[in-house]
Amino acid sequence: MTDVRREDQDNPDDSNANRHDPGSIREETSAAGQRVKGAMKNAAGELIDDEELEQKGERENAAGRDRQDRNDAV
Repeated sequence: MTDVRREDQDNPDDSNANRHDPGSIREETSAAGQRVKGAMKNAAGELIDDEELEQKGERENAAGRDRQDRNDAV
């Protein structure tokens, strides 16, 4: 399996670009992790009243959801 991320590219946390081979368990797991991380940022932003962190969490969660929807591993 090859990692499709390239070191010379910017891969922000809220990007919905694949990080691993499409259709792989690695991609599915990575996307799920991105969703969890986004949900945690969203919750933390709500807790400390940080709108910017909350919005970043929402974007990150949505990107992970999009990656999972496109992936056909599970």
